[in-house]
Amino acid sequence: MSDISRRDVTLGAAGAYAAFGLDKAITFVDAAHAQQSVTQPFRKYKVGDIEIFSLIDGMRDVPLREGMIRNVSVEQVKTVLRGAGFPDNRAPLRFIVMALKLRDQVVLIDSGTGGHPIYGEGNGRLFESMAAAGLDPKAVKTILISHLHGDHIYGLMNNESDGQVFPDADIVVPAAELKWWTRPGVESIDLGPTRKGLAQRIQATVATWKNVRTFEGEPELVPGVHAVQAPGHSPGMVAHLVTSGREQFLISADVVNLAPHISTNPEWQLAIDQDPQMAVETRRKIFDRAVTDKLTISGTHWLMPNVGTLAKDGSRYVFVAEG
Repeated sequence: MSDISRRDVTLGAAGAYAAFGLDKAITFVDAAHAQQSVTQPFRKYKVGDIEIFSLIDGMRDVPLREGMIRNVSVEQVKTVLRGAGFPDNRAPLRFIVMALKLRDQVVLIDSGTGGHPIYGEGNGRLFESMAAAGLDPKAVKTILISHLHGDHIYGLMNNESDGQVFPDADIVVPAAELKWWTRPGVESIDLGPTRKGLAQRIQATVATWKNVRTFEGEPELVPGVHAVQAPGHSPGMVAHLVTSGREQFLISADVVNLAPHISTNPEWQLAIDQDPQMAVETRRKIFDRAVTDKLTISGTHWLMPNVGTLAKDGSRYVFVAEG
């Protein structure tokens, strides 16, 4: 199913802000370790007649701290990291935008960080990765938004002016998500440094743009792509199920976003999730569906290759990556 043109290459950069409630600079993967987890700018897959691309928008390492996982100690997290072959003082994180090629148009699922400084140097590489994959940004006709966190929507807007990057594209947003981020008083809720000012920016941009449409439930958003409700990480988040012929591919957004956590510890309650307990329930529901229906699955922040399959192992899951 995968189409990989060359082996993983090492990318490097320095300086970023933490995604897990931190406000200090962090560092990227060092060269020695990067061979295990950093990749070329894109990978391509086929689902029936639909081409799907994983496009690297950026990367960084998140230093461990007490409280990052609400119901697990730092020492337990370190044990899992070591068992997965990673250094035990930081967790690798990727920012990946998925793209679908449907005949003569390109559909993006989310838009990445937009190079916003809160996500650090080396992010905002979506157009670079699209060029490497042979995708023209001008061919983007639809952008399906999973949820309204900055690393998924800041690629829609200019960092200085808030002007639209894709003014001619149809932007499709879950109604429950937009409603939550525009409700009275949401601006005063402390959701950590990476979400500071997020509600105000949503209200000034996405909430006012004429090319934004919302939906409820789990409709077909574009031919072959249905929404799948996945609340927890953000109140109205959805995943996207791509179907062509007998093949199905589930793009699971931020159902889980800590790499070693993908397959081994679904019960971890991540502090980055706005409702950690609901996120656990959603994670099990989504993962059980992937196992039962034999879906190919991917996630926004999973290490490359971020596409594979899941199998059940008692109360846990085993993720087997493609390629």
